[in-house]
Amino acid sequence: MQKTLSVKRVSYSVGGKTILDGMSFTCSLRERLCLFGENGAGKSTLMKILAGKIPVDSGLVQTEGHTRFAYVPQEFESTALPLTTNAFITREAGISLTARAYIIAETLGFKRPKTDDVTCDSLSGGQQKVLALATALAQNPDYLLLDEPENHLDIISRMALIEILTAFSGGIIFVSHDRLLIDSLATKIGEIVRGTLHLSEGGYAEYIETKMNRIGGEQRAYDSESKRIKDLTKSMGILRQKAALGKDTAMYRARLSELTELKETHKQSSRPSDSKTSISLQQSKTALHSGKLLIRIKDGGYTYGEQPLIFSKVDLEIRSGTKIVLLGRNGAGKSTFLKCLMAELPLTTGIVTTAPNINVAYFDQHAEFRADLSALDVLGDALHLPETVAMAVLGTMKFDLDRMKSPVSILSGGERMRLRFAVVFGQKPDLLILDEPTNHIDEVTWEILLAACVDFTGTILLVSHDYEFIEAFPHDTFWVMQQGTIIERQKAFSDLISELSAKKR
Repeated sequence: MQKTLSVKRVSYSVGGKTILDGMSFTCSLRERLCLFGENGAGKSTLMKILAGKIPVDSGLVQTEGHTRFAYVPQEFESTALPLTTNAFITREAGISLTARAYIIAETLGFKRPKTDDVTCDSLSGGQQKVLALATALAQNPDYLLLDEPENHLDIISRMALIEILTAFSGGIIFVSHDRLLIDSLATKIGEIVRGTLHLSEGGYAEYIETKMNRIGGEQRAYDSESKRIKDLTKSMGILRQKAALGKDTAMYRARLSELTELKETHKQSSRPSDSKTSISLQQSKTALHSGKLLIRIKDGGYTYGEQPLIFSKVDLEIRSGTKIVLLGRNGAGKSTFLKCLMAELPLTTGIVTTAPNINVAYFDQHAEFRADLSALDVLGDALHLPETVAMAVLGTMKFDLDRMKSPVSILSGGERMRLRFAVVFGQKPDLLILDEPTNHIDEVTWEILLAACVDFTGTILLVSHDYEFIEAFPHDTFWVMQQGTIIERQKAFSDLISELSAKKR
């Protein structure tokens, strides 16, 4: 039995807003469907519907025979946090699969607790994600439903996950922004646009080609509709005069009805967006002094209390105009190192020397803005910009005028991330620290961020586990955190990852 999953005319709304609008598609065993769409498009909502977590307003989700699903949400479920790791696996998969779940988890880099009283809330985000993935895989379901499975995983764990999912014999429906994961797994991609699903066969390259063709068609239709409205508007004056004299009244009513209907549909449709993604105001003050020493750390080391050193004997320099990628496994101490670099934590050993008057900006993906302010107000206040300049900056971040003036409280997750990027890049820092900036961002925001990094003439220190983003990022060197220290490596990224993967084994 094929056990095909069928979604038929499914609609779902929240608070009067339509999220899914008559969506239909099918997925078979061995198919790997990747769901795309801007933040807030409805990807997670669709996953919850498929997992049976929320009911639809209308339509059907059907399967053939007894079909088993395993669902891994974007974030670890709060109800599972107080449970021990053993209790979580037992609740989700049954006690008989505990050993199998731990074996899979260890393949993904999870260290099994030495005692049975370790609770899930004491685990890191990466460990929680691995435990949830391993528990789902241990069940050997017919379909895996994975909502951003790469989040919180380091690069080595992501590559191990790809190997496991490639060998999986069932169907997979997943939400992801990790290009390597998508290219390795997807047999078709579905993009949610205004509540409907646009499907393309193949991987990411085929999806882009299909999307460009679709946008081209939408642009032609939009332009044709605009021209028709313009022509009708011109002719209405003459027809109105004739109708007033009792002539051609039927034609006048017909054209008026057509014009009214066209204007309504035109208002509801959106002009296809262009590809411009550069952020203005990116010229850093030190860009003209490339090579200037910004920060030096000598014999640096740090520990919490009496615990072993997290890192030691670190000797590194940051010079203006360089772009650095900091690599390391989850739990290696990257965030601690960044805090030492920014003088938020004092080194246990060694010294950090910083050039006078340099401006360091740190990208915080969780930074919050006043909910009642508009995006325009937030950017203008943060960067002291006149409104016209702030509007130009937000325009390059894919904000239309309506969204620029909308309160932050109603912006989508992707729009809020773009606003954060505009604020941090707009500070024109000498050194920009980006700590996992691609987490939870949609395709459009991913492209905008990459373009901003490419155009930025200052110094960037990037921490990321996104393989494709790192490959595309214009890096000059790598800092590799392993075995209690950090060393500089100038090597091809793919070769470096192969080397680190071999050391893991």
